[in-house]
Amino acid sequence: MMNNNDEKIKFLGKVYINFKRSEIAYRNYMDNNKQFIFARILKQCNEEIVNLLVGNSYLLSDDLISDSIKLISHFDIWIEKWNDLANIKKPKLDDEFVFENTFTFPRDAAQNLEKEFLEIRNKKN
Repeated sequence: MMNNNDEKIKFLGKVYINFKRSEIAYRNYMDNNKQFIFARILKQCNEEIVNLLVGNSYLLSDDLISDSIKLISHFDIWIEKWNDLANIKKPKLDDEFVFENTFTFPRDAAQNLEKEFLEIRNKKN
């Protein structure tokens, strides 16, 4: 049976990998005329992060739970705007795909979760 730290490192590790995956997708999006294909990959990352956070944030400290809620709230709004535009435009993979979102990414919250993962992982090694 896994202990709390094992569960936490597994959960945060998956979040960390999806953050890194989304950074690559976002860079590709920005470097390639904001094509829908990269927005779609970014959406998959964001949905996976939301699922991980909703299902596992109870393992975290109160401060990190608060950071998780900030991220979930951001992604909830982002995904709704993404879905709305995709339903209206029905874009092809190479089409430009851009929407306005005044709810900016809570970078500090993401960095705090990444820092927690790296600290736990480094203690184990």
